[in-house]
Amino acid sequence: MARTKQYVTYTREFSKGRVNSKVGVFIEEAKNTLDKTGNVNGGVIKFRNLKMSRPTPTKKLIDNGYDFNVRVLATSNYETAKNLRNEMISLLSASGRTVINQLAA
Repeated sequence: MARTKQYVTYTREFSKGRVNSKVGVFIEEAKNTLDKTGNVNGGVIKFRNLKMSRPTPTKKLIDNGYDFNVRVLATSNYETAKNLRNEMISLLSASGRTVINQLAA
């Protein structure tokens, strides 16, 4: 049986003061999100995102003073991760949250 790459599906939930309505759903290769013990860790993901230098919606929100929390949803193969991301974006949009990466779905 062939070994497939594992991907992590996670959310970035942005808040600034009492505003807590912006969220993004992302997929990243699991090997980039592991801590020293080999477990997927939201803190590692957040630290990597804070170091981001290219212009993205996340970078703009951070520069405007927003803080964010990372919530790991699942680890799976790429097709399952894409389906989960698309379903989460649909659910979050339907619930009135502002999805910052809606075009990715």
